[in-house]
Amino acid sequence: MTEEFVEYAGRSEPRERWLKALPLILAAVLGIPCLVYAILFSISIAQVTKYIFDIGTSGWEAIGLVLLSLSGAFSIIFYLAFLFIGTRRRTWKWRIWWAVAAFLAAAALPIWWLFADFL
Repeated sequence: MTEEFVEYAGRSEPRERWLKALPLILAAVLGIPCLVYAILFSISIAQVTKYIFDIGTSGWEAIGLVLLSLSGAFSIIFYLAFLFIGTRRRTWKWRIWWAVAAFLAAAALPIWWLFADFL
């Protein structure tokens, strides 16, 4: 038997690997503009938070404002984590679900911003 007929366990063709990575690549490309808006949202909340602290606020309001100003960083962390976890899955179903999760992690703040009428 020649080498061309021998298959290695777990090894796939380069075209098949690109095809399996396609949902994650698509989620990564579509998530980048959403992450930019999430960071802009966090920066605008952080600018407002400084003035709210200057005039005085309660503890719960302060915690809420600090978490809102850190929400862009949380979006980036979850986005990258979900993309990484998605690359470790072998089946299509799991890769697609992790790609959707990565996109939603990136788009959560801009969608909330849109529906809460902050635009």
